[in-house]
Amino acid sequence: MSGRWRALVHQATRFLLGSCLGLAVDLGVFALGVRLGASPGAANVLSAACAVVVVYLFVTRYAFAAERSRTSFLLFVAWYVVSIVVFSVLIEVLHDRTGWAPLVCKSLSLPPSFAANFLASKLLFRRRPAAAAAPRPVRDPAGA
Repeated sequence: MSGRWRALVHQATRFLLGSCLGLAVDLGVFALGVRLGASPGAANVLSAACAVVVVYLFVTRYAFAAERSRTSFLLFVAWYVVSIVVFSVLIEVLHDRTGWAPLVCKSLSLPPSFAANFLASKLLFRRRPAAAAAPRPVRDPAGA
């Protein structure tokens, strides 16, 4: 396996670990929300918001070794807001159309959600080329 593929697998694995940690938070809050009477879509919004912070903290450090900043956090949250809204609607529609348990509908949303979020995070936290270094002084071959 080439170094580039190895790095991608490493990032994806660590992103998966961070996502699993976030998922534990997400599912716990989701189940509690539904149990307390929230609709599946509303419970998903609340649970996913809690999970976003956990995922951001984990993946910036362990998956992408990225610097944390207000800007990166706001962009990360902005992406996840879009993702959460889209997947919350899909969960709600799936639940309404099939009558399946909310947790089943949520579970079915996880693989496409993971893929979309990994790609968005990879773009957000990609390493940018270093700024052009200051030009080196030209040495006089005569030693002057």
